[in-house]
Amino acid sequence: MKKTFFIIISTMLVTFIITAAALTGAASYAVGSFFVDAALKRGSINDADAPPAIFRSAFEGNGKPIVAAERPKYESDEWAMRSYDGLMLCATHFSPASEDTHRWAIVVHGYGLSQAYAWNYASAFLEHGYHVLTPDMRASGKSGGTYLTMGAKESIDVSDWASEITRRDPDAKIVLFGVSMGAATVMLAGADDGLPRSVTAVIEDSGYTDLRSVFAEELDKLIGLPPFPFLEFIDFVAQKRAGFTFEEAQPIKAVKKSRLPMLFIHGDADQLIPYAMMRRLYDASSSSDKETFTAEKMPHAAAYQKKGYYKKVFDFADRHTK
Repeated sequence: MKKTFFIIISTMLVTFIITAAALTGAASYAVGSFFVDAALKRGSINDADAPPAIFRSAFEGNGKPIVAAERPKYESDEWAMRSYDGLMLCATHFSPASEDTHRWAIVVHGYGLSQAYAWNYASAFLEHGYHVLTPDMRASGKSGGTYLTMGAKESIDVSDWASEITRRDPDAKIVLFGVSMGAATVMLAGADDGLPRSVTAVIEDSGYTDLRSVFAEELDKLIGLPPFPFLEFIDFVAQKRAGFTFEEAQPIKAVKKSRLPMLFIHGDADQLIPYAMMRRLYDASSSSDKETFTAEKMPHAAAYQKKGYYKKVFDFADRHTK
């Protein structure tokens, strides 16, 4: 009798545990699905090209509004290419006043934006005599795609854009420059096996160490949930829907692999990507030629407003594009 009772109780307990686990797993998967679409999927009911749903909330409290820049007043032409996985990608090539130069900059915009939000940086490079390419990253602007990949696939696209520049100008010397997600993208591109030798330096502004850390912060801020087990389900859903994993979006591993000269920039009042991440990236970098620039009291992606910003950028860029 006791043995039968024990078997019944054990069976009920196992059934309860399995049911609870299944319900927890289902709930976690639902959270993962919601978060991936809200954070990475382009478009809304009213606008197919709108940024991901949480774009605005992600930047709340940063202290500075994000505004598009004026189109650079330089000669330009539109470029297009097919990505390695079949997307049509678009970019604008701007030529400096004196085209007799082989200095180039690929200027990469941030999360949820388009190339128009990188044109202030593009204008600075043009005034300094560089050819500039401003791509619309996948799932952004005029480029195709549904999901952002936070630098994982965008970095391959940047590497391919560098190859396209080199095809058109075999003597090109290219600096990769990116802000926020664009910064993560150029850091990842710097370690890409397909990156052409014409790329001579990387400048990252307000980049993150790894996507897992960023998403853990946003998961808590937006939904009030702990990282475990929800991040694991977000990672799983991202792989199924967007085709990438957190492992592929770790700039801190990329800078350890890359030997390219690198300039790290960050505002110490950044409320979105912690300032401490810059030091972690710098310390992890294997480059023998690496520098930092701290924009004091500046929030996320606003370092360019600080005196000395462009002097630092061009002192570094010019040295590696001679």
